[in-house]
Amino acid sequence: MGCIARARLSRRARVRLSDEGGFTLPELLVSMAILLIVLTSLSSVLVTASRTEVDSNKRFQAQVQARNGLDEFRYEVHCGTSLTDTSGNALTAGTAYNAVTVVLGSNCPGTATGIQTTYATWCTAASTQKTGDFALYRVTSSTLPRPTCASPGKIAFMDYLQTSTPFCLPSTTTACTGVLKPATSLPMLHVTLPVNLNGPTSTIASYDLVDDIVLRNGSRS
Repeated sequence: MGCIARARLSRRARVRLSDEGGFTLPELLVSMAILLIVLTSLSSVLVTASRTEVDSNKRFQAQVQARNGLDEFRYEVHCGTSLTDTSGNALTAGTAYNAVTVVLGSNCPGTATGIQTTYATWCTAASTQKTGDFALYRVTSSTLPRPTCASPGKIAFMDYLQTSTPFCLPSTTTACTGVLKPATSLPMLHVTLPVNLNGPTSTIASYDLVDDIVLRNGSRS
């Protein structure tokens, strides 16, 4: 009896060992299709995440650049002896300007050694990063006439601006984007810097940097 059972077991083992059955071609194709769908979905997620990271980093860098540029401009306005247009005329209240010139004395940082007066013009020109946007530049001169954005040697301080006229001088009666100068206070310059990487008409992911800079060397009125 034991020999018969061992013979049957041996035959079953031989049948299993000799069995060459496996996946059929349709089963293999279905498996590969499912794997391809899964890999495609994962790749799409990774690509989207990578693009989002790059976009967020660019937006952050543009915002930091704008804040640093505004800090530099504010410091020069506070230190400057006067603020005019590029022709040397006083700014007209309520008028938006694309360029203003700060007259810096020798005690202000940014002036050349041995130079008593430096004319630092801050101006907007077409962006080199995004068509339709603007960039804010600084250009200096130690002699008259005051420099403009067309003058050589200008340095970009911020980019992706959605306005070409960020500067405006409000008065007690004439507002700049709704801002009036308080009565009996020093004059101030209203600065509006809308930053957006998506172009000049985009309203999505816009970062608006606004400041009212007091002209410390002005006269109260």
